[in-house]
Amino acid sequence: MRKPGIYLSPSRQPKNMYAVGNTNEEKEMVAVSEIIRDIMAREYSYPVHQATLSLDIGKEGRPREAERKGCSIYLAIHSNAGGKGKARGAVALYHPKSEESKMLGTYLAEELNRICPYKSNRAQTLVNGMEAFNGKGYGEIRAPYELGMIPVLMETNFHDHPDIARWIIGHKQEIARAYVKGIARFLSLKPVEERAEEKKVVENHKALQEEGDKLYRVQVGAFRKKENAEILLARLYNEGFDGFIHFS
Repeated sequence: MRKPGIYLSPSRQPKNMYAVGNTNEEKEMVAVSEIIRDIMAREYSYPVHQATLSLDIGKEGRPREAERKGCSIYLAIHSNAGGKGKARGAVALYHPKSEESKMLGTYLAEELNRICPYKSNRAQTLVNGMEAFNGKGYGEIRAPYELGMIPVLMETNFHDHPDIARWIIGHKQEIARAYVKGIARFLSLKPVEERAEEKKVVENHKALQEEGDKLYRVQVGAFRKKENAEILLARLYNEGFDGFIHFS
């Protein structure tokens, strides 16, 4: 059974400047990560841990912290560059030996691309995260997988595209909710309020079933002479009721 717990590892790249807004990848992705954590706690009551921001992304840094916290999902949250101001779209990097990694990446990329007003022009929204660096792979894919977690590294969108950079800066709440929606799809999670309402419906249905199993007996009369009791019983039968004579 999969252990509950998601580890969020936002970018550690303060020098990756956005095309507009005098801001950077680390600042924006930390803010998105914090919103994700708060939504998951408040609306889903699901354990989410944000990385200790001072830790590096080497195996003994954030991945090891995620393992210590008992997390089963390791989600690295980034925004992309290198698109020469023209590339658009969310991209998910996954571990090829984990179908769950690929599935989670699929859901996250779908939800992020769904809300962005600038249509993706990526040939691939899913990328094998172990093909990079001559097969060594990205550290935040390789290390969490080696430690038994489901890793995904998300490139939220391209921050070197001026319009998308502006969109990310101004829509972090919506972006965080898209992340949450993808996570909820993957884990088949329902909000706390919805679960409470379903529980109430089930309990009411169970109570009605139990109520239907009960028998309530009604005593119609008592007679000193048996023939009088038999006359009343016959009348009840004629009117469609069941009954019996009890001697006390």
